[in-house]
Amino acid sequence: MQDFEVKNEFKRPTLLIFLTIVFSFLLSFAPKEMSIMGIEVKHVDIFSDLKPDPEEELLDQESSSEDGSSLIIDGKEKFINYASIPFINSAGDVISDFVSSEREKIDNYIASQSVRTGKSVITGNVNELKNFFNALKQTKSSKVRIAHFGDSVIEGDLVTADIRQNFQDKFGGKGVGFLSITSQDIQFRQTTKHRFSDNFESASVFTSNPKNLPLGIAGTVAIPNSNSWVSYETTRRYRTVKSFDEARIFYSDASGSVKVSINNGAPQSVRLKSGKGINESSVNASTATSFKMEFESKGQGNFYGVSLEGGNGIYVDNFPLRGNSGVDLQQIDDASLREFGKLLNYKLIILEFGLNAAGSIKSDYGWYEREMVKVVNKFKKAFPNASILMISVHDKAKKTRSGFETDPTVLKLLEAQKNIAKQTNVAFWSLFDAMGGKNSMENWVNANPPLAFKDYVHFNGQGAQKVADLLTEALMDAYNKHR
Repeated sequence: MQDFEVKNEFKRPTLLIFLTIVFSFLLSFAPKEMSIMGIEVKHVDIFSDLKPDPEEELLDQESSSEDGSSLIIDGKEKFINYASIPFINSAGDVISDFVSSEREKIDNYIASQSVRTGKSVITGNVNELKNFFNALKQTKSSKVRIAHFGDSVIEGDLVTADIRQNFQDKFGGKGVGFLSITSQDIQFRQTTKHRFSDNFESASVFTSNPKNLPLGIAGTVAIPNSNSWVSYETTRRYRTVKSFDEARIFYSDASGSVKVSINNGAPQSVRLKSGKGINESSVNASTATSFKMEFESKGQGNFYGVSLEGGNGIYVDNFPLRGNSGVDLQQIDDASLREFGKLLNYKLIILEFGLNAAGSIKSDYGWYEREMVKVVNKFKKAFPNASILMISVHDKAKKTRSGFETDPTVLKLLEAQKNIAKQTNVAFWSLFDAMGGKNSMENWVNANPPLAFKDYVHFNGQGAQKVADLLTEALMDAYNKHR
């Protein structure tokens, strides 16, 4: 037997009755001889039995009051004071009070459910962002690129996608940017439908690399076997990434050629460049929505990713390292980073890590400071034309007897990150403070709509957008002061 969901339909007839009464009430004050588009409207007066007979209650014109309404009786204009009829007067007051009361209740409810965020400005060496700010002034004539590295908080293009949308709306640019050949987050990435065959040999900083394979800018590498393939298809989730005009392929130690297909069209052959350094091959397209690449032989080369782009403007590349504290970025070879720097020319590098370094309240985060200082200095050296912005750990709540409260390790980690930014002389933005500070994660979880999951650690899609908006605001505030 098929089950049917029983819905409560009681509210619909109740609402209809209420609207009918209100409409009839208003119609009672319409002129008796009224027409709409040539059609005569029958006069309705639901208070006719309650009103005094006009012939008996006619007042002399001289005695009419400000509340009077005029009537034409026996060819003469007479005035009747409807304000003197208590029921009509009180009925109007009741309806007006009801509407105002309900509107106030709705406004108060929305206000009570909205999460209260803090005002968090960029601190540290804000002047270090000048390279990025100067580049923003050139977006009409050049591409300006941002690299966003982070842990699982940005996986699936979360946070990054909304930063990209914010900046592309303001400064131009079309396309999602860099995408790895293989990835862990293809099931929930909303900006791109990413698929690949299961016969790649791959390694990364967040899995393992027993053969010490050379890693690319995303901390990954994929080596194809015979008949390996990878495909990318845009989605309509974000306006500026719905199509692209160019696909850039990044690889090293390659040979032969690959077959590529645009919009599921006929495959075309693209010859690969030889050499040990990072090489690039570009494929032109026009308002494309899909790109597929097929490999001809096993061990054909080390492939790092594809960038989907469309003209000048802003590009924000999403580099998630699940379960990573950020220190493993040291595994990427310095020479490889420098070569990617020449090809991609980043103007801003965002480092957003922290939670995976959290231990116990007794933990000493001196080791984390030392290792992350090495990471920041490594990136400063590899990308001399890029500004660097460190984003702090966000609030994480743990269950206590009195409810959910900020995990004490977060506060210690926050201080360690401030020390890292100070030692490396880079810009710093406290996401912890921007969220609302101590015990703010519970508010984000319980917001309406919710902004974080009930693990009290990770943001959902709406929370990620909120984080992106807060960061965009902080960057634009600093940019406007720089100008």
